[in-house]
Amino acid sequence: MEIKMTKMTSRFGGAALAALATASFAGVAHAQDTTVAWKGAPQWTNDDVQFKVRGRLLVDFVSQKVDRIAPLPDYKTSNIRGRQAFLGVEGKFNNYIAYKAEGGAVNGGAWAWDDVVLEYKPNDFTSIMVGNIKAAGLENLTSTRFTTFMDRGPYGDMGPDSYVLSLVAKANGQNWTVTGAVQGASLNNGDVNNTATANPGSKERVGWTGRVSYAPILTDTTKVHLAGFARYRNHGDEGSFAYAGRPNTNYGDSGRYFTTGGIGNTDKTYGLEAAFIYNQFSLQGEYADIKVNRQKNISGGGTDPNVKVGYVFASFWPTGETRNYDPMKGEFGRPKIMNPITAGGFGGVELAVRYDYADLTDAYTTAATAAGRTLSQDAGKYKAWTFGANYYPTGYARLMANYTRSKINNPGPGRDVDVNTFQMRAQLDF
Repeated sequence: MEIKMTKMTSRFGGAALAALATASFAGVAHAQDTTVAWKGAPQWTNDDVQFKVRGRLLVDFVSQKVDRIAPLPDYKTSNIRGRQAFLGVEGKFNNYIAYKAEGGAVNGGAWAWDDVVLEYKPNDFTSIMVGNIKAAGLENLTSTRFTTFMDRGPYGDMGPDSYVLSLVAKANGQNWTVTGAVQGASLNNGDVNNTATANPGSKERVGWTGRVSYAPILTDTTKVHLAGFARYRNHGDEGSFAYAGRPNTNYGDSGRYFTTGGIGNTDKTYGLEAAFIYNQFSLQGEYADIKVNRQKNISGGGTDPNVKVGYVFASFWPTGETRNYDPMKGEFGRPKIMNPITAGGFGGVELAVRYDYADLTDAYTTAATAAGRTLSQDAGKYKAWTFGANYYPTGYARLMANYTRSKINNPGPGRDVDVNTFQMRAQLDF
């Protein structure tokens, strides 16, 4: 049955993309002065109508050495894997209505939706969006195609939500944004079981997110980004919230060596963002405090814990580029390579160093009984340093290398873990 559902989802996804493509090409077909521009792939434009095929291919090599306390064994592992293979379309029907739909396979898994957005823009400074959307977090809002490091670290696992079904309203000026969102679960999740005999009256996951960003300094050489967000979530009948992270890699679910287990009934998250760009040099950091309302019916019970997670990193472009910050979105976009190989140049090089931190220990210490502490025996502290290097032949391709030394101190006896991870990536997007 699962295989059949996967095939049906794939067919539905293909049909949806085909429908959007047909609709867009229909608009172009009636155009009298269609123009074509190269944006990693051809982009057709005529008056208000625009259409482009989009996609990405990310291939990774990962080597990992895991050191644990006996009797848990140490081990080494490595894999070459298809990190992402996505295909989609984007465009607009006129100056007011735009769309984007992209899906694919992650880590060799089944096809699923990623970015799916229908947007209405009544003017240049207001936007209403519905679909599978992100709403907050500086690194979260930055596409995987443009993030400085290969993976977002524990902040990406526990901080603001990634792609979830949302209704998002956004207003912006030249150097500020205000965002509000009503959010649920991912578009790829199945319906909550709700029949007259099975789980009657069940409720879906629901939440609210708000974000404000402001750029107080914007010059040709210097830019400063400041932002904050708040989020409330209720898991409904879709299972308790678990707070878990991997050692700065998306490699394997088994790599979640620090976790609270499923303890959260609802939670409130408060996050801060900051970035500083001066020519080729930049600093970026985020911090979140997650106030968890503990699920009352789980074994062990206890008082409500706080989870803390954050990171900071610095990057430098020896080839002269600068990170591409958009103050009207409060986000980073595609870097502009000064001397791409397509123009006879060398390309661009970015060097970076990062520190990650997560503290889940409150989930263990606030447990009421030994059973509760057993549930959270891996709710420890995570600290890691990552060193990264990126080479961009052009703005639409890059080679990446990351090395992470991470240390996990868990409260359970013999549960401490040290993980050394080396990763490389070949990336092409369009």
